[in-house]
Amino acid sequence: MSARTLFEFLFALTIATCLCVLSIRLGAQSSPAPKASLQPQPIATPGFPTPTKVVDGWVSAGDASAIRNHGWALWQGASAITPQTQGWPVWETWYTDTEVSAGPPGKTAATTQFSAIRGAGRPVNSFIELRQFRHARLSNRFASPLAGLSNGGEQVIGFNKFDADYSQFVWKQGYYLPANLWKLEGSWPANTPAAARMIQPFPAAAVGLKPVFDVVRGPGNSGGITVLPYWKGDLASGPLNSTDPAHPTPNTWKQCVVVNTGTGAPPPGITCPNGGTPTGTVGRDQFYNFQLSKAEAASICNIQPLPSPCSVQEGDYAVLVAMHMTTKEDANWTWQTFWWNYSQPFPYGPPPASVPAPFNHYAMCSAYSMTVNPVNSTSGKNVTCYNPYLETGLKGVNGVQSNCMTCHNVASFGTNANSNYPPFTKMSNFISPASPSDDITYYDCQTQTDFSWFMADLAGSPPASQPVCKVPAVVAAKQP
Repeated sequence: MSARTLFEFLFALTIATCLCVLSIRLGAQSSPAPKASLQPQPIATPGFPTPTKVVDGWVSAGDASAIRNHGWALWQGASAITPQTQGWPVWETWYTDTEVSAGPPGKTAATTQFSAIRGAGRPVNSFIELRQFRHARLSNRFASPLAGLSNGGEQVIGFNKFDADYSQFVWKQGYYLPANLWKLEGSWPANTPAAARMIQPFPAAAVGLKPVFDVVRGPGNSGGITVLPYWKGDLASGPLNSTDPAHPTPNTWKQCVVVNTGTGAPPPGITCPNGGTPTGTVGRDQFYNFQLSKAEAASICNIQPLPSPCSVQEGDYAVLVAMHMTTKEDANWTWQTFWWNYSQPFPYGPPPASVPAPFNHYAMCSAYSMTVNPVNSTSGKNVTCYNPYLETGLKGVNGVQSNCMTCHNVASFGTNANSNYPPFTKMSNFISPASPSDDITYYDCQTQTDFSWFMADLAGSPPASQPVCKVPAVVAAKQP
């Protein structure tokens, strides 16, 4: 072979090799590798969990600034998007209540199904009827998931989310099995103090959430137009912007916006469900949101008393309107709650600049003690911190005077008829197992579940062999 021929051969070989490599690279770009299984990721909050003595110091000193800063740090850490979350916020990688109650992954057909969803790189979002609404049974107080454009049903939907530390604790202790919980309830010796009748405490890194969503139409559903009421004001003034200040549930709010996920302009003449003109038009980018799969849309229709055919469709969007967040960084847990805040000053101070959109569109209140002056004393002043989407319609309870700890402090299971969300007759005080009268009334024949209503619900109905508890009945205070 001549030198020229050899050169031409090598040149052609080089070009062919480059084209082959380029073809492979272009092929890789046009056919991305499948997503890895979506696994629970730790909260991206530096220093988490904060030592209990530090949190106790904030509470004892009444350091509201430190408590608020901590709440925002938790919000930012739970909402962070990291390389491991595959585009979802950290909290979306966590386990739902349906996953935890089904048992450890791989144990049952249900957990295998959940693993398949995660294997496709998608969170398990199993919508349920939230506990507040199961208790209240006030569906007539709530607009539909597509507010103002259909009738009936509750406005907000959601589920619980638990980080890996919380979930693995439940599985390791066997608490996801009702028989184990009732075995524990039956094991207490007579005269065991109420404070000692409790499940094992959760680990310090345990985090529990209650994300709450509304549904807005996707582009293929009525042009993507939805009327959405929103809360206006702080937790003291907000009820006045309702047609029912005593029970200011979302369907009573006087103000609303139009959410437009389509490409056209909203039709003229739209009014809020309670009259008046919408205060603006927003896109779904103003909320954390995700598009509903067929299964997710069906699960919403199954839990809502909606007219048939159901107005919620595949391709609609779930938009986050509220969230409870609690962490076991303290014996009494930490408590912060968030809700969508539209076109008004943040009632208790804005999120720090480090919180990215859309999570910087949410207001927060926090309650790390049940009362102040003095802290956690029955003679103290009640700490008001409720979520406008969740506590405003509680039956027998003045929810607009409540806080998270007051409710969760009585979370327990047993045969005491007073314990299934007690009717608080003295909203200025909190119910405590340290109070002899409360012990008799609320905690007798009960096992406390470390502030977790999810754990209390896991127990289900008592077995036939369980003795019926006989304690004084509590009559709810008349609500205004």
